[in-house]
Amino acid sequence: MTSIHLAALVASLVVARRQARPSKLVAWIPLLALPLLYWEIPFLNQGIAVGYRDPIVAGWEAALFGSPATDLAGQLPSLALSEVLHLAYIAFYPVIYVPPAILFLRGRFEEFVTSTVAIAAAAGLCYTVFAYFPVQGPRYFGPPEGVPMGPIRAFTLTVLETGSSRGAAFPSAHMAITACQAVLTLRFQPRLGVLIAVIALGLGLGAVYGGFHYGIDMVVGALVGVGSAVAIMAARASVPEADEVPA
Repeated sequence: MTSIHLAALVASLVVARRQARPSKLVAWIPLLALPLLYWEIPFLNQGIAVGYRDPIVAGWEAALFGSPATDLAGQLPSLALSEVLHLAYIAFYPVIYVPPAILFLRGRFEEFVTSTVAIAAAAGLCYTVFAYFPVQGPRYFGPPEGVPMGPIRAFTLTVLETGSSRGAAFPSAHMAITACQAVLTLRFQPRLGVLIAVIALGLGLGAVYGGFHYGIDMVVGALVGVGSAVAIMAARASVPEADEVPA
């Protein structure tokens, strides 16, 4: 896997050196690479770490919440609530790409690059933890008691069965990226930002309600996402005219 990374890095450097006037499309690479990097997580964590760390995280969960946060479904067994929360959870996928695409198409390139770098930073931090501290999450131990089954939950389970990576629960990259995107859009696209912030809240609750994550996964993921957005925006604001790249 390391050899693949090195080959991709060398290829990127060769292409960059050959292009005296690099295209703005190159700035999409961090976002486009996220699915591939996520896919390889199980191979990395099983090659680096020894076993999963769920008992440790479950202990943190008990210390923070007093009981498993996934008990939420049993306390509020509502089909309508379940479907709304699962819809927010599955909305994660367009949330990654739609706000940056709007900035890009409107020619707001500096804000677009800031967004891609911040999202990549949030994801990268989570993916690094996944490699060295893999956590399966409660989904691998059975669904929460009382969670209603509706069409949106069924679709969400299908997506997770076909596209999730084992050992990628803590901190939640879903929450980190969505929280990061919420901060970015509230700054660059305020009206859209309100919607993304609502989705982030629903995603955090939905991941726990549906039994996909521990509550502490979402808390730490939110901190990673907000911190990444704030840090990258501050860093790029200190570098004037950083993105004078021709089309």
